[in-house]
Amino acid sequence: MPPIVVIGRFPPPVDGQSMLTERLASLLEPDYEVQRINLSPPDTDLVKTDARFQTGRLRHYLSIREHTRQALAAAPQATVFWPSISPSLLGHWRDRVTVLPAFRPDQTVYGVVHWGNFDRVFRHPLTRHSARRMVGQLAGLVFNPSLDTRCAPWIPAAKRITIPNTIDAAQLCVPADISAKQDDFKHRAAADHPIRLLYLSNMIPSKGYLDVLEAVRLLHARGVAVRADFAGGWMAEADRLDFEKRVHALNLTEHVTHHGAVTDRTQVKRLHLNADVFLLPTYYPTEAQPLTIVEALNAATPIITTRHASIPAMVRDGREALFVPKQDPSAIAAAVERLRTPSVWLAMSTQARERFVTAFSPEAVRAQWLRLVQR
Repeated sequence: MPPIVVIGRFPPPVDGQSMLTERLASLLEPDYEVQRINLSPPDTDLVKTDARFQTGRLRHYLSIREHTRQALAAAPQATVFWPSISPSLLGHWRDRVTVLPAFRPDQTVYGVVHWGNFDRVFRHPLTRHSARRMVGQLAGLVFNPSLDTRCAPWIPAAKRITIPNTIDAAQLCVPADISAKQDDFKHRAAADHPIRLLYLSNMIPSKGYLDVLEAVRLLHARGVAVRADFAGGWMAEADRLDFEKRVHALNLTEHVTHHGAVTDRTQVKRLHLNADVFLLPTYYPTEAQPLTIVEALNAATPIITTRHASIPAMVRDGREALFVPKQDPSAIAAAVERLRTPSVWLAMSTQARERFVTAFSPEAVRAQWLRLVQR
């Protein structure tokens, strides 16, 4: 059976893209021999949020090109998945110089897109012609559901494939976990214990964490018992200091906890299982399919989020999630109050878990990748 080659950024750093790259390789390993080619520079231990191309890393990327060329020459029948394909101007030209030349003309190569703004490489005057040529070199591009439509004018339908994200084995909840969670909520609701909120994402303002904090303030002012856990790494020290200052100024220190960056997957699972509501009121410009929403569905956690990027294709309003307008803490607070009703919460919790099993479980997603490989 021909092998699979996965070319991309593997952890570290631990961020959404590197985890999804490793998860793809792991999903295919039970059925195929998988070779990983890691594009991460050896000195990378932090998540980078800018698109600047650091010239000091040019030597690394050029060595990767030669390494990739040799690996693919040794496995000419391999199917290649390339999850690090870039939407940025500089990243696209890095790809053109360092990755694309390594592919054999007859190689089956699929780009895997994890960016909500990938269409900009087709729009920018400095990349649009090159991007179209790149499409001609690839067997296809794999998108999260709904994001492929943005690129439809430039990518033929036969080359646009949609496959959702999933989670790894360490995070999988079993039915007993879900039953215990739902029983615990009913007992705590009867005793009028605080409702437990979770924000888990990078601490980037456009991810909406300040809107969550303001919603907590509104709920506290109304006498609603609430606990809020925030988990995620800071991208800027100024943002951290501002958050801590706000928590103190709003007298929320006893109701708000920031756990920092959480990279252990079993700890992530525990945070989701302990939460009554997961909140991601994002308007992040390059949002695609947030993995944390899949994690919340796995843990049967109702979700409060925005109609942004591919999120409306992931969850349904009034079933697994409640949609709120962007940058609207009052709407977030109202949605939390709605979920305090045990019958409403239990129905949405059950539907969240059902949504995960049918659409996002490793088994469901693996089947889609295998169908693609076996085309």
